[in-house]
Amino acid sequence: MLKVLASCRFGPYLRRQVPSGDIVPPLLRVLSSQRGQNGRSKHFYPRFFCSDASDPVESAGAESARVESAAGEEAVEGNSSSVIVPTVFRPEDCLTVIALPLPHRPLFPGFYMPIYVKDPKLLAALVESRKRQAPYAGAFLLKDESGTEGSDSEKNIHDLKGKDLFDRLHEVGTLAQITSIQGDQIVLIGHRRLRITEMVSEDPLTVKIDHLKEKPYDKDDDILKATSFEVISTLRDVLKTSSLWRDHVQTYTQHIGEFTYPRLADFGAAISGANKLQCQEVLEELDVHKRLKLTLELVKKEMEISKIQESIAKAIEEKISGEQRRYLLNEQLKAIKKELGLETDDKTALSAKFRERLEPKKEKIPSHVLQVIEEELTKLQLLEASSSEFNVTRNYLDWLTALPWGEYSDENFIVTEAQKILDEDHYGLTDVKERILEFIAVGKLRGTSQGKIICLSGPPGVGKTSIGRSIARALNRKFYRFSVGGLSDVAEIKGHRRTYIGAMPGKMVQCLKSVGTANPLVLIDEIDKLGRGHAGDPASAMLELLDPEQNANFLDHYLDVPIDLSKVLFVCTANVVEMIPNPLLDRMEVISIAGYITDEKMHIARDYLEKATREACGIKPEQVEVTDSALLALIENYCREAGVRNLQKQIEKIYRKIALKLVRQGENIEPAVAQVVQPDEEKAESGTVSNETVEAEIVTTDSHSPDDQNPTSFDQSGTPEDTLEVVKVQESESNRTVEKVSVDTSNLVDYVGKPVFHAERIYDQTPVGVVMGLAWTSMGGSTLYVETSLVEQGEGKGALNLTGQLGEVMKESAQIANTVARAILLEKDPENHFFANSKVHLHVPAGATPKDGPSAGCTMITSLLSLSMNKLVKKDLAMTGEVTLTRKILPIGGVKEKTIAARRSDVKAIIFPSANRRDFDELAPNVKEGLEVHFVDDYGQIYDLAFEENQKTQ
Repeated sequence: MLKVLASCRFGPYLRRQVPSGDIVPPLLRVLSSQRGQNGRSKHFYPRFFCSDASDPVESAGAESARVESAAGEEAVEGNSSSVIVPTVFRPEDCLTVIALPLPHRPLFPGFYMPIYVKDPKLLAALVESRKRQAPYAGAFLLKDESGTEGSDSEKNIHDLKGKDLFDRLHEVGTLAQITSIQGDQIVLIGHRRLRITEMVSEDPLTVKIDHLKEKPYDKDDDILKATSFEVISTLRDVLKTSSLWRDHVQTYTQHIGEFTYPRLADFGAAISGANKLQCQEVLEELDVHKRLKLTLELVKKEMEISKIQESIAKAIEEKISGEQRRYLLNEQLKAIKKELGLETDDKTALSAKFRERLEPKKEKIPSHVLQVIEEELTKLQLLEASSSEFNVTRNYLDWLTALPWGEYSDENFIVTEAQKILDEDHYGLTDVKERILEFIAVGKLRGTSQGKIICLSGPPGVGKTSIGRSIARALNRKFYRFSVGGLSDVAEIKGHRRTYIGAMPGKMVQCLKSVGTANPLVLIDEIDKLGRGHAGDPASAMLELLDPEQNANFLDHYLDVPIDLSKVLFVCTANVVEMIPNPLLDRMEVISIAGYITDEKMHIARDYLEKATREACGIKPEQVEVTDSALLALIENYCREAGVRNLQKQIEKIYRKIALKLVRQGENIEPAVAQVVQPDEEKAESGTVSNETVEAEIVTTDSHSPDDQNPTSFDQSGTPEDTLEVVKVQESESNRTVEKVSVDTSNLVDYVGKPVFHAERIYDQTPVGVVMGLAWTSMGGSTLYVETSLVEQGEGKGALNLTGQLGEVMKESAQIANTVARAILLEKDPENHFFANSKVHLHVPAGATPKDGPSAGCTMITSLLSLSMNKLVKKDLAMTGEVTLTRKILPIGGVKEKTIAARRSDVKAIIFPSANRRDFDELAPNVKEGLEVHFVDDYGQIYDLAFEENQKTQ
């Protein structure tokens, strides 16, 4: 078998014999040095090989001669190197041994293993045993304990004693000879297999043993030979790839004599990388054939691992070599280009690019910013291009040099031009336009315009964002919009610290770089929906951005140099002003956009929305007609909200259906167009008729005409005159059949479906106990009925029941209204004890909609009095206002929205608090037209208007 192993390409190593003379193999020197008292080796390897405690020079079969020789040599104090271990009796005479636990791998016969003994008693017992000329012990593998692994299991080994240690040991182990003891390190040589029978003593653990021998086997068995040859063949393959195995085999063959089947099995298992349980299984197997099969599995697995290792190493080597080659070629290319003057290195090119950016605006850049840029450019030259700091500095310089320092766009200070642009884009909105024109006028007188903060508030769809875009166009400023709705990170506004990974400047620095001027118009959308997260409060961070006293030196965390934002015009948009934090709101000039009345919506739909939608759909004006009555019905029955966004959607829906109808008609006349084009070109050449004329004639052809089913019946080779005649015939027929698509109230339902809204006004004349109020919502104004009804009457049953999903404020208003109504009833009719003896139910319809706000008090009082006195409220009357316990009427908000809602419901008379007179006077004349408005201070005036006048009328 040794010859088979030696036949591989490592044969010279395996065929070496034990050297003689002065040349001694390294392992033999180590083994020989263990006998001496003075010479001790300090270095041991996890596995060593020996010859079953025999002299490596002698024959493997003379066991008794080796024992006598070893005993004789021990008397000479071990100066000779020909004997490895001293013995005074044969190993099979050992029937009781000290048990040594092995934590990692079992010890195989013929192998060395160093172990460490921490227990002083056990170490003393081993030393004493060696002095008594019986240096043998039992080496047993420890069983794994569940829940412990790694260093924890090693710590537990030293704590095990007696019975606990005995229970943890595998039964089959190895009789080991103690070759040397150096401190707590002991070197063992495996001799033969043994099995534990019983425990003799606990501290140190001593056990009785039985010596195990291999089962008899036939050396000439073909299966056994084939298995051993396969093991050897696999070992040869592994030897080709692993130098570690090569050293193992070389050392082992020098000292083992020759391989036998059992030794071959032990050798393969011992030097494999298998886990300890698989090795223990090989150690416990006494059937030589089965042991060889187990070993074969282990070395085959080792072979597969070697192949995987080799493929991994090869792939990594190829990758590294490819990258190194690419790197070298790139460096050579850079060197060649630099030598030829074709290209400079990266750092020089970057510095040149940054300086080129600075050159045109160097005079305008502030000195402190210029100083920072120069310092960073100097730092850039000193940094390595591969370092992370280089990329940080490069990005920082990129931002600093890209900002428009001192660059401003030429503003438009001509008021008439600005007025024209604003009127082109938006209808109405007089107060907004007036404020922008004031801003332009002040800028013209001063010669420069200072940035301001304007806040446009109003319901969705009234055009707040588009107004901001129109203002930018009127002022000839660059426009930049960013939405802060849901923004919860302060770094979005103030920027990140430069040292963070992926750091970016804030929105304002990004805005300046994007627009390229230092005086843009910045639209901050949805400022009432600012979030608040774990990364700070963005609303507080906006203060520095929007405060005119601070934004001249706005400090971004990323740039870390002051930026002048005093020339920026900020326009904010919000739906509900109350949601904006007060410190932020204090820095804004609020312009309220209440919404549009029906007349304004008609103008917007006709002049803006319809025109834009028709162009977007590719429809010509002469092909469609939408009547005013259809638009009015669309506004009143489908789009009753304050804005016009939904109105635009409905108009788009109408025009999409019209486009589909036109295309379906056009598909049938398309063949006529295709066949008349060619003769038409001939006519154009002869000057008989123009292309435009023929196209106009063909397009108007109606596909539904029976005569047009075959419009190409004329001869293609005919004369131009013949062709012209045919076209004229088609024209005459089309004039009789083509109709313009018309949309009016009769067919509006076919385009937009059934009406969404019905009249808000439920009653022509409100019954007893019902009064119309006016309410404000985020979508605009609306009318709101307050209804009261008698539930039951009886002595002392006076109570008030509220429904309609009212908020806390309206519940309190109802309680106040009940108290005031009782007092007024007592004054007007002392004999009427209605409230004391009646259970009253007060309800505000649309219970699914939450309602709250301080403007329903007077409506509730009027409703309660109407029920208690059984009087009708004046017809076409709506009211709003909050009442105190002393009957004073408090001012309310949303005057324009409520006025628009009243007009929408055909209300003729409105009652407002006197404090709101100025708000009403500021409304546009078309909003106030046809309304009878009463301003009151005390509820007594409302009583007279609601009941007394009604009595006179009756």
